[in-house]
This record gives sequence, structure tokens and C-alpha cells, in this order.
Amino acid sequence: MGYIGEADSNIIKRSKGFYRLGDYVGRSGLESYYENVLMGQRGVQYMIKDNKNRLVGSYENGAFDTAAIAGRNLRTHIDIELQQLAEKLLTNKVGAIVAIEPKTGGIIAMASGPNFDPNDLTGPEKQKNFSRMSLNVAAPLFNRAIKGQYPPGSTYKPLGAIIALDEGLINAGSGIGCNGTYYGCNRPVNCTEKWSGHANNLRLAMAWSCNSFFSDVFRKTVDNPEYRSQRKGLTKWKQYLTAFGLGHRIGVDLPSEDGGNIPDTTQYDKEYRGSWNSCTMVTLGIGQDKMTVTPLQMANSICIVANKGYYYIPHFVKNIDGTNADDTTQNKFRQKHEVLTHISDNDFETVISGMQDVVDIGTAKGAQIPGISICAKTGTAENKMVLDGKVIQLKDNS
Repeated sequence: MGYIGEADSNIIKRSKGFYRLGDYVGRSGLESYYENVLMGQRGVQYMIKDNKNRLVGSYENGAFDTAAIAGRNLRTHIDIELQQLAEKLLTNKVGAIVAIEPKTGGIIAMASGPNFDPNDLTGPEKQKNFSRMSLNVAAPLFNRAIKGQYPPGSTYKPLGAIIALDEGLINAGSGIGCNGTYYGCNRPVNCTEKWSGHANNLRLAMAWSCNSFFSDVFRKTVDNPEYRSQRKGLTKWKQYLTAFGLGHRIGVDLPSEDGGNIPDTTQYDKEYRGSWNSCTMVTLGIGQDKMTVTPLQMANSICIVANKGYYYIPHFVKNIDGTNADDTTQNKFRQKHEVLTHISDNDFETVISGMQDVVDIGTAKGAQIPGISICAKTGTAENKMVLDGKVIQLKDNS
């Protein structure tokens, strides 16, 4: 929702004097994004004063006065019970939850933890509370759902599978022999599962999240002989992920969304002076290396999978009270973005079936609900930070 606060000198200056001291404006969240809708219209009253600056009455009996007009209400997609559950699940945790309805792009729940009470940002203690929150290392003011940039880990794998299927590099029956480690490059990539046969085909590899299989799939994509160049292969791979909504802001109706990072040839040229190959960044195939995404982006990319090639920009507001035909505020959220419709329904179905296997027999069996078919993908990513030039291994991101 965000919060409102009194207009400061910078806001007044940016508005070219439209706002005045004492006015309240949206400072974050929907309050800020939809400020023009929510603020209404200022009323004007002309009064007569005498030579001693005393009010003596209304000018022309109020003939030129205008009444204040209340702002318009927003109607959101939010499912309040789901929203309450999301916030409850994040109690005493650091992370984010995003739930989107794929057929509309409507955000039915979004939560970030740790949270804060908006009431703390009003009243005489507002500045003190804001300073305290700003200095809190847990960053309660930081909306991790749209600003947290994390390596997606294995949640990326459905996208990698779809790309390789569309390029004709693998099929539903493709498999790999894996006993716990991928040895295709100089540096081994470890796999969680070590039992033979867990990656005999695509659906099994998805269900058991085989790192060997998806490392190999990524290398096939970059080394695609059709492009005769690993540079072109990596560029084509990035084009797919851009279409999936990764590496750039999606356009959600909240301020301050971050775009994440999908690396390209320039980033590897800079680091390796142009001397790199598919093994250099092989862990991109398991959602690591230089790849970072926001939880919102990841949710939206899976909406594209569910919709088999299209999406609507994720948004909270379903409609605005009193909207007329000339109001274009919501137009961009009603536009259907057909980004990957060239990919066959059969390829999407193969991956969707693999995601159902993740819940039915694989790494997310704990998400089963009797009588409901659920598709999912678990993901764990190494979490490192650099301090004084040293790489420190932190607890994994989940």
C-alpha cells in the first residue's frame, strides 16, 4: 500500500509549486504510483480582507469558488486472505512472496519480510522511526519482492529447458548419466542427487533438479552449431530470457522496481578479456553465476510458461472508480504481450508436466494437496559476499 507524508521542499520544487507546505503526498507503494488518481482536486475559496488583513467575507458571494473533489478509489486484485497468509509465513523471516494470476497479470498477494507498520511513519515519531528503520540491517523498508536481486538457482531450469526444446537441442526423451557430478568442464558441478537414473529423461531431470542435465543443456544452447559462434549462442540465449521478462524492469504499478541482471558477451569480455566459452559460465544453466532476478520477475516468467507464451504486466489495481473512456491509466496493464508464442504448445506441455512431477515425485513433494494438480520448481542458490577482497560463503538462498 505504501504510506503518505507531508510534501517537503524537494517534492514542492519538482511539482513546480503545485504542492504546497502542509499538503500530503504518496511517498511509497500504490500511494505514490497512483498519486495523481488518489490526490483528488484542490478546492479554491476567494475571500475579501480589509486593509488590516481581517477577513470580511466571501468574494462575489462565492461565485468563483470551486469545491474540493475527493480522489478516486482503487480496486485491487489482492486476495486479502492470501495476503494475510503470505505476511504470516514471512514472520521473523527474510524473503518475499509473490502470487500472480496468469490470465490477467493481477497480483493477488505480495509480501516482503521483515515488514514494518505504516503507522510508525506518521505522527511526531515519524522521523525517528524512519531513521531507525533505515539503519536496520534487516532493511524492513526494502521491498524484496521487486528490489531483491537473487540468483534464481534451479527455479530457472524450466526456462532453460524450454529454450533448448525450442532450439531443437533436446527433446522429452533426452537424458544424461549422472552419479552426482557433472564433469563436462574443467571444474566439476555437483548435483544433489547421486542415484543412477534420476536424469534419464527431461521430466525426471526436472523432478529431481539434476544440475548435470541442466549444465549440459546450457552448454548445448551456447554451443549450438547453427550459430557457429558461442558469442551468438549466448546472445540468442539472452534474447530468450529477455522475452521471459528477466534482466529488465517489468513495469509493475509500484515505484522503485529493480531489473536484475542477465549477463551478455560484454560482461564476460570485460572479465575474461574476450577469452571465454560455455564452460566459463556453465553455472548459468543452474541459475547461478552472474544471473540475478527479482521474485516478481521469476513469478512472471512462470506465468508465461503457464500461458504458453504470453503475459500481462503484473499489477495490483484491477480498476479505478469513476474511470471514463479517456482515462488511459490502466491501458498498459490490459495489453497482452505475446512474447514466445512461436514456441510450440507441446514444448510448453513437456516442461509443465516436468514441473508437475517436481511435486508428484520430486523435490517438492511437501507441496502436495490431495485432489489438486500442482506444478512447481524448487531452487537453492549459493549465497556469497565479498568483504575486504575475500569471498565469504553465507547460508544458501532458498
